[in-house]
Amino acid sequence: MIGKVYLTYMDYYDLRTKTTRKKSRPVLVVGGPRNDDYTVLPISTISKRQNLDSDYDILVDAAERTVLSLDKECFIRTHKQTPMHQAQLIKCLGDMRTDLPDLYLDAISRMEQFQAEVLNNAI
Repeated sequence: MIGKVYLTYMDYYDLRTKTTRKKSRPVLVVGGPRNDDYTVLPISTISKRQNLDSDYDILVDAAERTVLSLDKECFIRTHKQTPMHQAQLIKCLGDMRTDLPDLYLDAISRMEQFQAEVLNNAI
């Protein structure tokens, strides 16, 4: 599963209805399994560009999106690691590690860079 992109359902807070809702979202599996949990990075459209992190959000270009069965402009959010139970990984959309190794290695590198930054700031 490591390196694969899956479709999943994730909770989010809807400001309009003031309720927690679910939406489908692709994720990149980057770690696990441990107790049937995986570590994933969300892949998001980021409609509000002021929320884009220039250091840690990676644009998935049009050709890469085609390989991964993604239809909208989106970004890998390498600073937003999330644990996810394997049952939440609904459908495999593609294998980034095999089919797009440069993109996969860039995502892992930036994720590790973010982790190092967090650790350095904690000391």
